[in-house]
Amino acid sequence: MPAERIADRIFLADTIAAAEGCSPPFSDVVVRRPNFVSPPPPVDGGCGGSVRAAASWEYVNAVNRITLLHDVVVQEWETLLQSGPEAAETRATGATLLHCLDRAGFIQREPGEPSPVGYGIGSGDAALNNAAQRCSDDTGYGSRAAAQRLRTLRSVLGRHESEINDIARLRPVLERGAHPGGGPERTRFGLPL
Repeated sequence: MPAERIADRIFLADTIAAAEGCSPPFSDVVVRRPNFVSPPPPVDGGCGGSVRAAASWEYVNAVNRITLLHDVVVQEWETLLQSGPEAAETRATGATLLHCLDRAGFIQREPGEPSPVGYGIGSGDAALNNAAQRCSDDTGYGSRAAAQRLRTLRSVLGRHESEINDIARLRPVLERGAHPGGGPERTRFGLPL
């Protein structure tokens, strides 16, 4: 499955977005190469609100089940990335980016272990963000970071295969349940069908 479709295929983000008229939720499981110049939009898709408040209990229950699974997966994924060999790989990959920034004349701004955040990447410094993007592209940092994140995400998803299969069966509930009465009123020429 393509990395950009994980949220839609596994967590039905596209279906929730269509039902609630919002940006797709769960963008934190969409794996892309880092873009320091134009970061992705915030994780929250702005869903819920009045549409969900007026939806059937089945719809709300389905969204709650999906959200719960998403939260468990993200927590396990972050834990995996921050422990053992994955943490070591993350540090080694990040070191290539930071060494490149050092050579470009940037230094760590905050005390502590060297990290992209410690250098101020993403803080709004356009020159730094542009340099970080060049370094990412030149050193292969972005590709390696994305590959690791995708590999570890798929590993975590593999642990939840039966729950993911259960979620897939909720698509029809989402498609009809966001609308009171089981679905949008279907009309032709302004008359109910």
